[in-house]
Amino acid sequence: MILEPAAEKALMEWTFFRHAMEEGASDLHIVTGHPPMAQIHGQVEKFGAEPLSADDVLNVFQLIADRTLRGDFFAGHTQDLDYTIELPGQRRRLRVNVFQQYTGLSMALRLLSNRLKTFEELGLPKTFEKLAFEKSGLVLVTGGTGSGKSTTLVSMLERINEKQKRHVITIEDPIEVVFESKKALIEQREIPTHVPDFSVALRSAMREAPHVILVGEIRDSDTAVMTLRAAQVGALVMATLHTRSAGETITRFLSMFADGWRTGARGQLADTLRGIMCQNLVPMKNGRGRVVAAEVLMGTTAAKHLIRDDRGHLLHSVMEIASTDGMITMEQSLYKLFQDGQIELQTAFDNCNDKQAFLAQVTPEQQKSLLIEWETELELKNLERVKEAKVRQAQVRQL
Repeated sequence: MILEPAAEKALMEWTFFRHAMEEGASDLHIVTGHPPMAQIHGQVEKFGAEPLSADDVLNVFQLIADRTLRGDFFAGHTQDLDYTIELPGQRRRLRVNVFQQYTGLSMALRLLSNRLKTFEELGLPKTFEKLAFEKSGLVLVTGGTGSGKSTTLVSMLERINEKQKRHVITIEDPIEVVFESKKALIEQREIPTHVPDFSVALRSAMREAPHVILVGEIRDSDTAVMTLRAAQVGALVMATLHTRSAGETITRFLSMFADGWRTGARGQLADTLRGIMCQNLVPMKNGRGRVVAAEVLMGTTAAKHLIRDDRGHLLHSVMEIASTDGMITMEQSLYKLFQDGQIELQTAFDNCNDKQAFLAQVTPEQQKSLLIEWETELELKNLERVKEAKVRQAQVRQL
């Protein structure tokens, strides 16, 4: 949806919105009964002390939604709106989520980047970028919400766009970055604007002679099945999942298949997998922003054998010793960021998946300082669990 000039002007005259954009906010939160807030470098910041009234939030909604969207929402046809708007004057796009919650109407706005960043600018492993030039197979980029998965895939697609004459189809919910076709032909389809769901879009894409298919997110079994099928029939498929590690990604992907199909799917995944990158945005020293920590699993012969034989628990060990193949564990990535002076040691420890694996890398002095903090944290959690158990016991006795 392209915002009308008058609506865009009114939005830009709102101090909160203009200030948040100037500060480089990633997300804006407009909530009835609360001051306007924005996320900057992963932290929520208040922009003003006065809470927004129901009328304030409604006025913003009327600015950024057309009559059809407003009608569907207030008529009860949908309880959750998810769409994008374009600000032509600012050359920016926003992903909008509108919903009702306890205090009333609320909105979350994601400010989408107005320029495509390279792998070097994002600080991502160069070896993973090479997977963009694979002829076929499956490439997965994973991580939590807001970890930059879409930005990574956009960077890979732009590199294809600059270098290769290929037919690319993207399937997104919603479209975040609008590509200008260069050497490649890029067609972008949005859920549900252009097609009802990911699996239907994938089935359609396979009839359109694509070289590359981008799947915004694998959410269900139908999409997982069609993603794997597309990777098998000769396209390079790039997709995202919400997982924290390569091993968890394999488990999560295969869990979407029914029991009777899982063994076959495991073999197909082993054959088609080209690589997995699990990424996380970690706070830098002195609050200077966030930096990417990335775990990378490449689809080597050894990795494929472990996946096919259902020995995914050994993938971490393979990644630890296969740096020459472009692999790295999350713990190794975090420790390198610490050694490079980009993050604090405690920050690296707090964000790792396997604390014991991280401790094995550090010096005895560093281990000691980290263990003191860790053991204190574990003790506090144990005390909290004991306290909760006693409360439950007291409630049972009263019954």
